[in-house]
Amino acid sequence: MEDLAIYIHWPFCLSKCPYCDFASVPSFDASLYKEFGELLLLDLKNSSKYLDSRCVGSVFFGGGTPSLMHPESVDKILNFIVKKYSIKCDVEITLEANPATFDRNKMQNFKNAGINRLSLGVQSFSDENLKFLGRIYDGKQAINASEIVSGIFENFSFDFMYGYECQTMENLRDDLDHAINFGCKHVSCYQLVFEENTPFYRKMLSGDIKKIDENEEVNFYNFIEDTLHSRDIFRYEVSNYSMRGFESRHNLSYWEYGDYLGIGPGAHSRIFFDGNKCEIVKASDPFLWRAKFGEAEEVNILNEREKLQEMILMGMRLVGGVAIENLYKKNSPRIVDEVITERKLKFLKEQNLISNSNEFIRLTRNGFIKMNSVISFLLED
Repeated sequence: MEDLAIYIHWPFCLSKCPYCDFASVPSFDASLYKEFGELLLLDLKNSSKYLDSRCVGSVFFGGGTPSLMHPESVDKILNFIVKKYSIKCDVEITLEANPATFDRNKMQNFKNAGINRLSLGVQSFSDENLKFLGRIYDGKQAINASEIVSGIFENFSFDFMYGYECQTMENLRDDLDHAINFGCKHVSCYQLVFEENTPFYRKMLSGDIKKIDENEEVNFYNFIEDTLHSRDIFRYEVSNYSMRGFESRHNLSYWEYGDYLGIGPGAHSRIFFDGNKCEIVKASDPFLWRAKFGEAEEVNILNEREKLQEMILMGMRLVGGVAIENLYKKNSPRIVDEVITERKLKFLKEQNLISNSNEFIRLTRNGFIKMNSVISFLLED
């Protein structure tokens, strides 16, 4: 059976960013941090009922701001995983961090607990851009955090945001140059999206913030790929770039539609359980999750069409695309034939949106820019 990925969701941050719609809430309460660290461990123990003996290939502490966690809580969670499951010798264990929430000692303690990959949410090194994005640190703090991370971890990633009105191509070039100069081998670049029910969305509706136009978005997107490619950091997913061998194995579990177990409020799972591919969804409100601990979750069996749709939705994000043989292997051939028709593939190839291959459905460079439309077209009846 394929490796299992485990996701641990930490629901707290110091300040909610105005563009964020993740399951997170601001809190400064250290006692609450300790309590939820214990609850996450208990949730992990309870969730083992969904799993037979499995080999864990990756663990990911996401959020929220997991660097607010006590290293002791991380240590206890990882110790349980090691005792409960078999672990790959090269297991990838990632923790997300905010430049405003840690110091050198804490980072070293996280490494001592077992973290071997650090994902730093820099977003930008520009003071003006950080202020616009509502981040709670400045460029100097971002530089200092980067120095600490690069001095402790060999494997680390920087996250950047792009495509907003005060950003310039020069800003973006400086951000990428800083990442490269720090020895970063993995870079994630996410375009600003105005999600509903966020302050940025309301500001967009009122005209206080304007979206940049589509041509600017494309220019930013292509600039990122060309700049990183010239430094041997290659795009392997629509928003992710790495040197060879430093791809995020945890995220690849999602995109390749492997099994993953989600722990904590708002976490989702996709696991093969009781003979079926199942979706497990936990209550997103951390306090509801706590109040109804062990009960505030849904277990749904995915039908054939849902599985196929999810494989396409996730797999098409990868530069390598989706192997057609794999679609038939893991799904009902009848459903695959109904959804992935020759008519659709022929049209997408003629429009230069997917490559001309009989083995893979793979987006071209132009196809990645129009990815959402391509996927919607593939999945339509």
